[in-house]
Amino acid sequence: MANILVTGSSGFLGSETVQHFKALGHNVTGIDIVSSVHTDIVHDIRDFLQTNKVQYDKVFNFSARVGGRANIENNYLQMIENIEVDRVVFEWAKSNTQQLIYPSSSAVYPVNFQDTLDNYQTLSEDMIDFETNNIGVSDHLYGWCKLTAERMLWEINKKSDLQITIFRPFSGYGTKQSTNYPFPNLINEVKADPKNVKVWGTGHQTRDFIHINDILTAFEKSFKFTDKYLALNLGSGAGTNFNNLVKTMSKVLYDIDQVNIENLLDKPIGVLTRVADIKKQEKYGLLPKVSLEQGIRYFNEE
Repeated sequence: MANILVTGSSGFLGSETVQHFKALGHNVTGIDIVSSVHTDIVHDIRDFLQTNKVQYDKVFNFSARVGGRANIENNYLQMIENIEVDRVVFEWAKSNTQQLIYPSSSAVYPVNFQDTLDNYQTLSEDMIDFETNNIGVSDHLYGWCKLTAERMLWEINKKSDLQITIFRPFSGYGTKQSTNYPFPNLINEVKADPKNVKVWGTGHQTRDFIHINDILTAFEKSFKFTDKYLALNLGSGAGTNFNNLVKTMSKVLYDIDQVNIENLLDKPIGVLTRVADIKKQEKYGLLPKVSLEQGIRYFNEE
């Protein structure tokens, strides 16, 4: 069994990761500045690593300021702190772990590939090539910070024996996720009144939704990867716009076909279309198993 450190262990992905690997019998330590049942050490990771030299087999670095589209667009300067947190963790990881698993984001992809609703292009890992500096313009400062972290890891890979695994999750969701994020927020809207639902923007903005169980399966399988440096998408390869997502939720949960959608045009919507190219993901055996309909049902079961 592996000795695992999970930073940002009180957040959605971090807490789910702690719970998942503990259930598998691994020795997991969670650290976060926010207390929770999944956090063993309540401390700023930057200060903790300066005074503690414990070694771990695997490290998941979730420490970051996030908070959904509204936070990304309105409190964007907070995102800058993520670069310093990542830098400290990466520098420490070079000497204190065998494998660093970094959940980046689909926000790193160039926004010019995401500006059309019709005949949109799926986003493939080779759209970001640090060797040639072919990187494009990422989505807001959040995307730039994640891209900067990936660039740091690319440089570290050339000068270190550290095994680096980067995942780029698309629109991950699950029952324990904050309602600051679209999926659980819309589930709550549907549960409040399945025939009348408010959706940010036109509702035509399209995303690639992947359930937390499939993300955790990818994390688990990464322990057996042999690549010294690897970046992989985590998505379904299917695009669903928010209006259709609401209609599917109403149908699955309440068997309602007709839904009145009120579109809130003053709310931020982000890019128009963000869908994963899953060819490389498929090569590594990481295609998702949870359908959108089953993921919606989980919100009634848990």
